[in-house]
Amino acid sequence: MRRERQEFQPRRGKQTIFRIITAGRASALYQMGTDLIFIISSYPSYIVEVFMRKHFGERYFSFSVAVIISLTMLYPFIFLGNRVRGALGISWLLFTLLFLYKSIRHRMEYKRFSMTYNFDRFSYADGEIFDFWYDLIGTKLLGLTVTRYRILVLFEPAIPVLIGLLLMLVKFTRPIGILIFFSGLLFGYRNTMKAYAARSYVLDAIDEQIVSKWKYDVIMEEKPKSQTGGLSFPIELPKSNDIRQNLIDNVDEKNQLDIWANE
Repeated sequence: MRRERQEFQPRRGKQTIFRIITAGRASALYQMGTDLIFIISSYPSYIVEVFMRKHFGERYFSFSVAVIISLTMLYPFIFLGNRVRGALGISWLLFTLLFLYKSIRHRMEYKRFSMTYNFDRFSYADGEIFDFWYDLIGTKLLGLTVTRYRILVLFEPAIPVLIGLLLMLVKFTRPIGILIFFSGLLFGYRNTMKAYAARSYVLDAIDEQIVSKWKYDVIMEEKPKSQTGGLSFPIELPKSNDIRQNLIDNVDEKNQLDIWANE
């Protein structure tokens, strides 16, 4: 769970002219907002992630961050007086100690590699889902077919969210319930954004194939979108076949219309 050093930018495919001229709906403000939430959410999601996953990569899980989170949670319970301690309840202390214990267990998994290197595990691995999820794939759960995608963005984060809601119903566990509830929501958000980035990567590869297949028909023969997989040019093209062939050969090149993709 070591924090990502780069911004979350799923749109990294090849910038063909067809992508540029249809990218007017891209919003820099929206992208900045999702990037910011993704970065901020990484720390609160620690609180439930250590319980929901196993076998983290060495450079993904940061034990020092887990310790800082534990100390931050302990501070109000220990130093802010009996009133705050009573409001948080003993469940707050017990959960914090349990969180620290699970973090130590995760740290011990890769401690043995501290003086060597592990060639069998991706160092940024964000943990594995538990085995029982794989047994559920293909079955029906709450009327939905269980898939890997739905496990990551729906069923897995639903567990801490529901636990948090249940704990919020009881007065002496309400504070820790609120914490688990919002941590579960952010955990689900991060899973959703990771899935979105992965799907964008696949769509980019598919789009490249579509452009390669239909660019001649779009530029040279000016066929309609219904015959070119949705590709078209929004302007009249020169009549010269030589110029059109040159456009086909350079369809992947960047040009000044890149500003459309970043408005």
